[in-house]
Amino acid sequence: MKPLPIMYRFGLAVSAVLLLAACNTEEPTPTPEPTAVADAIEATDVPTAEPTDEPTSVPPTDTPEPEPTATTEPTATPEPESEYGANFETADCEFAVPGGREVECGYLTVPENRDDVANGRTIRLHVAIFASASENPAPDPIIYLEGGPGGDALETVPLIFEDRFAPFLADHTFIMFDQRGTGYSEPSLACPEVTELTFETLDDDLSIEEGQALQLEALTACHDRLVADGIDLTAYNSAENAADVADLREALGYEEWNVYGISYGTRLAQTIVRDYPQGIRSVILDSSYPLAANLQVETAFNADRAFSVFFAGCAADEACAAAYPDLEQVFADLVTQLNDEPITIQVFNLTDGQQYDALISGDVMVSVLFQALYSAEVTPILPKLIYDVRDGRTTDLATILSSFLAQQEFFSQGMQLSVQCNEEISFGTPGEVLAAPNFPYLDPVFEAGVVTGQFGFAVCDMWQAGQADAVENEPVTSDIPTLILAGEYDPITPPSWGQDVGERFSNNYYFEFPGIGHGASISGDCPLSITLDFLEDPTTEPNAVCLAGMDAPAFAVPSDGTPVAIELEPYSNDTFGISGEKPVGWEELSPGTFARGATALDQTVLIQQAAPPGLGVEGLLGVLTSQLGLDEAPGQSGEYVDGNGRTWALYSSEFQGFPINMGFFEDDNGLFIVILISQGDETETLYDAVFVPAMDAITRN
Repeated sequence: MKPLPIMYRFGLAVSAVLLLAACNTEEPTPTPEPTAVADAIEATDVPTAEPTDEPTSVPPTDTPEPEPTATTEPTATPEPESEYGANFETADCEFAVPGGREVECGYLTVPENRDDVANGRTIRLHVAIFASASENPAPDPIIYLEGGPGGDALETVPLIFEDRFAPFLADHTFIMFDQRGTGYSEPSLACPEVTELTFETLDDDLSIEEGQALQLEALTACHDRLVADGIDLTAYNSAENAADVADLREALGYEEWNVYGISYGTRLAQTIVRDYPQGIRSVILDSSYPLAANLQVETAFNADRAFSVFFAGCAADEACAAAYPDLEQVFADLVTQLNDEPITIQVFNLTDGQQYDALISGDVMVSVLFQALYSAEVTPILPKLIYDVRDGRTTDLATILSSFLAQQEFFSQGMQLSVQCNEEISFGTPGEVLAAPNFPYLDPVFEAGVVTGQFGFAVCDMWQAGQADAVENEPVTSDIPTLILAGEYDPITPPSWGQDVGERFSNNYYFEFPGIGHGASISGDCPLSITLDFLEDPTTEPNAVCLAGMDAPAFAVPSDGTPVAIELEPYSNDTFGISGEKPVGWEELSPGTFARGATALDQTVLIQQAAPPGLGVEGLLGVLTSQLGLDEAPGQSGEYVDGNGRTWALYSSEFQGFPINMGFFEDDNGLFIVILISQGDETETLYDAVFVPAMDAITRN
């Protein structure tokens, strides 16, 4: 599945705390394989455990969930044709609806196991129908198939919908749903036992065998809990998933629709095309996962290909090669060094607001590079990341690891295991594997994985998800118009897999995108434009002239030392009733929170907010200290008298290597809050150019 965008924005966490404090003056209660860190990364990056596809920003926890608004009704819903009477009933959306969007939510009720309908056991799938922005939308909606298997689709809507999927609403209704066993669907096959184990063992120096034993114990506890609840784990697979989608089209009353899958979603799409081709106008397969492919056998080999592309890409880029010479050898040496002598860094858990020590071995660095290559956003900064870690600078590594760890919250490991054990590992042969030909350090990392190594056989023996019919391991053929997209840098579903699927889809258009990783259609303007053009007329080859303008990643390299001028512009914020100044080009990610976003990992943020009377500086600092898990309350560092004669109390602190400068001015009308989070080497410049002018300019509307 396509990873979530880089979500670990420390400034957003601080902003959420301030919003909470502004609304409530009472202090709120804070809500392995080889290593636990590598294990968590694996659980977010194979189509089995796609980090629900790069890291993102989490919205403020106190923002009220908008009431869902009904969309225009689809076509009149006919009586379901299925013998067991699948039905759709409207209900409130379980997720925060993106502002301005019309969404109708509900639940599709279907049998848990269609081979045993007589037992009467049913499940409910949460569905969201996003209305098109067009006054005259196309009659054929798009049904989106999330990756994984096990990815939560709807829980991530507040984080990624506007950036990734809003363009599809220009002409089409867009339908998303949580597949059986995932997200808000009932029951959920999530395994919190595994997530808890990850954080408990982040800083443990475990052998491969010790890590696997602990993971098997956690997975067994999850299995036993699910089975005790009466869940039939043999019913959570692609064949049943495909039948759910076919039932959903009938229940909603659509004559035809467009099937759009990314990563595991493409495997599900192929299953739908094979079993239920009726009503499919077109198919989009982005980052294809063929039914006959085998992750246990091929993952290390495929990762080796992507690593080769990455290292060659930097070497071929004059600036990258000059800034980071011999990158391939530097990384190999770093892996060896860290496996011999691991280091410990601090990571941040966005769920509970706590900091954790994490042990970083060479295997963890291999996992980080593998996962990061999914993202066209993160790939350009990887050469710098490698050199930084080599030289003892780990701030960016902590950021990206914190993000990867957060993505476990959007993934159902039980669903992943049920699918993979049923229809892939059950067809495998112990000992059969394609080794990494160029980077042997890849082999032990993937060999230790649940779905990428031999450990999977022991896990599946315990999980007891049954064995699929042989057809689930055979290629699918079709003449339905199909768009196949692949990314040059994709580490998990290589372009060759897309080409392989295309050989059997007779009416296909295949495109490979340079510099792009996993999930091409949502990773750049060119692949998106080709996708939208295809949807307009699937029988005609889409316009792909934009491909000629695409190139290798624009690798980030050190600047020449020339200071970058910072220009300020006025802004006004109705949420807090304030006006002020903010840097030109900095994006407002949440009310009063402006992020520079120079790179995917740039944590530079300016926060400008206001609180009503009664909270006070000390109260706010107490909330901030508690929610962010600081060792002690920030101390006052001085005062500043601004151009309006107001005296600001200045405080400073540091979190995970990021300096925090805070200014507070309090009068009878309440509290002004200005906070700057910056990189250490830029703090002095940004203090004078951004922080001080913000205090000077902020006023009440």
